[in-house]
Amino acid sequence: MYESLAQMYIAGIWLEAILYGINCVLFCVCLFIVLAHDGASRKTLLLSSIVQFSLATAHVMISLLELMAAFTTSTSAANQYFTNPGGNQLFVSGFFVYVVNTFAQELLLIWRLYIIWDRNFKICIIPLIIWMLHCSVASIAVSGFIPATATALSRDVHSYGLAGWGLETGVNFLASGGIAYRLWHAGRRTAILTGRPNYKASFLIVIECGALITTCTAIMFALYASNKPEGLVGVGAATQIATISPLLIIARVGFAASKRKTPPSAATFSTFPNSLPVNASRSMDTYGDYPLDDISVAGGSESRDRTDTKIVIAA
Repeated sequence: MYESLAQMYIAGIWLEAILYGINCVLFCVCLFIVLAHDGASRKTLLLSSIVQFSLATAHVMISLLELMAAFTTSTSAANQYFTNPGGNQLFVSGFFVYVVNTFAQELLLIWRLYIIWDRNFKICIIPLIIWMLHCSVASIAVSGFIPATATALSRDVHSYGLAGWGLETGVNFLASGGIAYRLWHAGRRTAILTGRPNYKASFLIVIECGALITTCTAIMFALYASNKPEGLVGVGAATQIATISPLLIIARVGFAASKRKTPPSAATFSTFPNSLPVNASRSMDTYGDYPLDDISVAGGSESRDRTDTKIVIAA
């Protein structure tokens, strides 16, 4: 088992390197899209993208150092290195970078939920509570590796690790589901007037990208719940996927929006020749008519831009 575990870590870090290369390309694309947009949310997206890409870069560097430390002497030493990570500063640092990156990814997802629901804080209360619990539990799990006697299956590490991954799945599921429902509901309302689901593409993009990190977390959770230390092998790949998911949403929706733009000489940048009134809901009991071109369902200072631009910002 020990030899296979060392080989799994090699394969896992190799996969992480490939995913990091994808992250490099996506990060450059997202910088181009975000910097080209002058909305109020540009700074938030730019900062979050830089922070997550920096964390992904830091984890790749730590993984490289781990390979060098593990295989400098012999294969048996490498097996021992990965089997008993307790007190290993590189391992603890890499795991800490992973959980911080997931914290940032989840917080950005909750912020998107807040924007999509017209800055309604109430819809974010439950995801925020679960997120705070996840931060506490995951931090305890990481600190459990600090003692030299700790292993991947130590009682404290194992129990808190499983609880952390369960909470992480809950945050991603609730926030992604809330965003997807909002897009689906808006698509149904506009389809009545336009005859086509304007938000279908954005809906599918949010679902697909949210499923990436959720699936990865579920696999790691299942392996670790079966008392197999192999569940920790995918931490590096999960760190990169946690960065890929938000970057991929910005890139895909940004390209989709740019394809539908009319030439600059046109009188309007809307998909439709004129503003089309849509009876949209400000809240559960208040209704009003707003142009389909509105960036915000309820109007406001950003209300003269394309609807797809809002999806780029919020998704």
